[in-house]
Amino acid sequence: MHAFFHTQAAQRRVPKAAEARARSPRPCLLQLTVEVEALSALRALVARTCGDALQFMRVEVCDHGARVKVWLCLSRVLAGQVMAAVMRALPGAEFGRLTPLAQRSA
Repeated sequence: MHAFFHTQAAQRRVPKAAEARARSPRPCLLQLTVEVEALSALRALVARTCGDALQFMRVEVCDHGARVKVWLCLSRVLAGQVMAAVMRALPGAEFGRLTPLAQRSA
């Protein structure tokens, strides 16, 4: 009987995990370009806006070190908040694509 109970409990957890994934916001990749001098300010702004919800940030130097391209993986809602904050704080920033990412299957 113990094994039967354990199996039923495990079966109940799977749908709950699937429901949680379905409810979680679909991640997006936001690309922007800023002057290299603005990178620290951008990182601080993103950290304040997103907190732990930021999945990752990728930075690549371009234009012979004068500018950097930044990719942020976050939810669409947070992307809007980050864009608004960046427009206020870093008016020289250039926004690129906002690309929805595919959900990973279990």
